[in-house]
Amino acid sequence: MKNVFFSTIALTILSISCSENSLSDNNEEINFNAHQIAGCNNSNSLEKINFYNSCFNYTFDETLKIDFCVYGNCCPNSNRFIIEQNIKSDTIYVTVSDTAANLCNCLCNYKIHLELTGLQKDQYIFYCNFDSILVYTENISKLGK
Repeated sequence: MKNVFFSTIALTILSISCSENSLSDNNEEINFNAHQIAGCNNSNSLEKINFYNSCFNYTFDETLKIDFCVYGNCCPNSNRFIIEQNIKSDTIYVTVSDTAANLCNCLCNYKIHLELTGLQKDQYIFYCNFDSILVYTENISKLGK
């Protein structure tokens, strides 16, 4: 009977932690959806890569939609990044991790798409770390770019 009780508690905790909803430090319920857009935007040899070539773009009304680029090995060209977020006050922290580095001798520019709903503020600061390197620091506003 104890095993059933502990298994039920463990399953409940696991199901809560896998949710795409998260609470900000203001107890707002934020819905976060992120994915890599499949395909290589530009392929380069390892010698010609310019990592800081930005393609940052956003729209912000009821939903904040952000598109930005990161570089990764050119194979495979889909489902290769882990994307995590954390929101504190007026700051959105996103971490992108490459799960398939060093498979081929070329790099691609990949687009990441994020959508956040439930945001209560009109302005945010967006930080993005890619494989432990800060690659984006952007001011985001509903009032315009």
